[in-house]
Amino acid sequence: MTPIRFFLALATACALGACASVDAPSDTDLAGDEPIVLMIGVDGLTADALDRFEAPNLQALADRGIRPHGMVPVMPSVTFTNFYSIATGLYPEDHGMINNHPFDRELNEGFVNPMSAQDSRWWAGEPIWITAERQGLSTAIMFWLGSEVEFAGDRPTRWTPYEHNKPYEERVAEVLAWFDAPAAERPRFAAVYFDLVDTIGHRTGANTPEVGQAIATIDRHVGDLVAGLEARGLLDQTNIIIVSDHGMATNPEDQVVHVDQWIDFSTVYIPELEGRGGNGYRPFLNVYGEPEAIDAAYEALQGAHPHMRAWRRGEMPAHFRFDHPSRGPDLFVLADAGWALSARDLPMGPYRSLGVHGYENIDPVMHAGFIAAGPAFPQGERPDVFENINVYLLIACILGLDPAETEGDPAVVSALTGGRCTAQ
Repeated sequence: MTPIRFFLALATACALGACASVDAPSDTDLAGDEPIVLMIGVDGLTADALDRFEAPNLQALADRGIRPHGMVPVMPSVTFTNFYSIATGLYPEDHGMINNHPFDRELNEGFVNPMSAQDSRWWAGEPIWITAERQGLSTAIMFWLGSEVEFAGDRPTRWTPYEHNKPYEERVAEVLAWFDAPAAERPRFAAVYFDLVDTIGHRTGANTPEVGQAIATIDRHVGDLVAGLEARGLLDQTNIIIVSDHGMATNPEDQVVHVDQWIDFSTVYIPELEGRGGNGYRPFLNVYGEPEAIDAAYEALQGAHPHMRAWRRGEMPAHFRFDHPSRGPDLFVLADAGWALSARDLPMGPYRSLGVHGYENIDPVMHAGFIAAGPAFPQGERPDVFENINVYLLIACILGLDPAETEGDPAVVSALTGGRCTAQ
């Protein structure tokens, strides 16, 4: 692992001479004897979604809690990478999930669903549910990235393999059933995932009326979850956190760059165009090959198109943070938001996305939505944009957990909670 910015386990930090820690709220800071966190993942919910579409239940949460101006995804701004960074508080260079289907040069194989989802070789770091379980708290996870993996013998108390077509009504009912258990068996941390907004965004493009309808569907189910917690007398002690993984941009059909006019595909391997998904319209390409072939491709790509950039391994911008030792690409090619990369001479896959994400994470169009309400949060505030690697530390603080090593910033957690979780 690269050096971790914040060492938040007190003994480790003090041993290094820098005692960075987070004070968990006292019982007077949080309502109820046992704070609960319910994290709801809404794939593709953009930072400005509530400014564009009606979502009364999400807006109600924002009104009684916080809605930051946006949450910065890690790079690249894709689903697997970001939901796992949210879970672990780590950048991809450390947790290893550098894209949705990483290729590992040492293993000489690529990540393949659904088998790899339960293969611990692909998943590093310590997800928040493992931290909670190791400190005696029960957890229940539905369809979160990494939740199907065993970490040194530890798992969530409740988990289930991913079922893409599981009806949302059933998901909501199952989550609420977790909280029908006796108090000693209820989850203190629970998480559930919904894909619909992202799925529709890919199909129709960003910010379409169809996306608004998808958000309305998710909003209704969030309302059911809130009402269910209230009916069980648990809402006052529950901190509901809505997180997303990325934003979305529309890719017009005439905004495609065909890279095979500069790259000799016989000398390199590009999983995004040659892997299981086949050729398509991609926001970025990870290129693997021998030094001579990589240098040739890099030189050919420099200045080749005004909406495309390329970097060699070890030369990428500092904020990318996905140069994993065995999975980081030898060459990374990135399109500007709204553009796509493809290969004219390779057969095309069957599906073309009008909505695309995966672009540079600091571009506001890629910023994700975040809403949180509950006793750990102030009411009706709009904090500044923050990085999603802080969510792990935020949850650990609310639950009074000693966090694993994380790249989150205690000062950010303090700002998000209005000082209820303070850095020292």
